[in-house]
Amino acid sequence: AIAKSRARPPPPRRECMAGAPRAALLATCLRLMSTAGEPLRFPEHVASGGWLPRPGPAERVAPGPGQLSVWAPPFTRPPTVRPAHGRHVIVTVGEGGPELVNSKRGMLMCEESHPPTWYFPREDVRMDLLEAVGGSTACEFKGAARYFHVRSEPGGAPVCKQAGWTYERASGRNEPIRGHLAFYLREPLVATVDGERARPQEGDFYGGWITADVVGPFKGGPGTRFW
Repeated sequence: AIAKSRARPPPPRRECMAGAPRAALLATCLRLMSTAGEPLRFPEHVASGGWLPRPGPAERVAPGPGQLSVWAPPFTRPPTVRPAHGRHVIVTVGEGGPELVNSKRGMLMCEESHPPTWYFPREDVRMDLLEAVGGSTACEFKGAARYFHVRSEPGGAPVCKQAGWTYERASGRNEPIRGHLAFYLREPLVATVDGERARPQEGDFYGGWITADVVGPFKGGPGTRFW
């Protein structure tokens, strides 16, 4: 088991600005802007208290056949983008509901300590089930993200707010995901990867999906912010 505390936590890992005060760090990383009448939802994970040390080799799950550890390449920091090699992903709005995504062209964003985040070309997404949201957040690696509400029918009311996002100007090593769409697995969204139901990464900040082919422990829960 991972120890829950130490007498003195280490200096924070670089997330946006080395040595920046916490308030400035959050503001720089997130740049949360107001939407029309509704602010972007502040991530609960960033605001969570407590601190856990980064898991050492003894705490990391050893990968079995066909598995990858999120503590070894291709999971890196900065993250690595890699194709999903034809794996079939279906995302529905509710159990047996309309398909939001049906794709064999997903791209995986693999960042150390995180389960992969899946990005899909717009041609594989029901864009008529999305409603653009004003405002944006910023990532130190990928740039500005724009968000979307998800609807269960074209023109309907949102059933899952700010559940999708895109990096329209991703460049460099992240250029393969430019304009692609990713989704939080918030209710009522359901995702399967080659028939296996994916589970959401813990917390409300990161958007990774957990499947049987990746092992942790995973960043996202309380106390793991600096993993």
